[in-house]
Amino acid sequence: MYLFSEQFLEDMAARLTGPMSFRFIVQPVVAIILGVRDGIMDSRAGTPPFIFDLLAHPKNRGRSLKSALSRLLVPIIVGTLLDAIAQYLIFKRIHPLPAVMVGAFVMGVPYSLARGVANRIATACRKGTAPADNGRME
Repeated sequence: MYLFSEQFLEDMAARLTGPMSFRFIVQPVVAIILGVRDGIMDSRAGTPPFIFDLLAHPKNRGRSLKSALSRLLVPIIVGTLLDAIAQYLIFKRIHPLPAVMVGAFVMGVPYSLARGVANRIATACRKGTAPADNGRME
């Protein structure tokens, strides 16, 4: 299977340096901006940090995921299409599942981290205190 082959890893490395590699900078920046915006909105609504909410509150998981997916649907689709185009330009073939994985990873990880951190900072600023650094990452 392609996903578990050495060829998959070689193809991933080629995408990082091939045509359209700028997307690995632009897309995470867009995801971070969206995450910060949504983290501030979460803080104003009084909801806990995004990743913490996903992991610690199973009853809220559906709401949290729906909110994130609704905000990220178009950027993830764009990321997937950009990766498919890059695959075609580099390899003259397209593997759809890796394109979806790359599109979701490049947008989802920075978004989730930025949303949680922005929520914590905004909440701390509203309370007039600096965020506590207790060694936990959310």
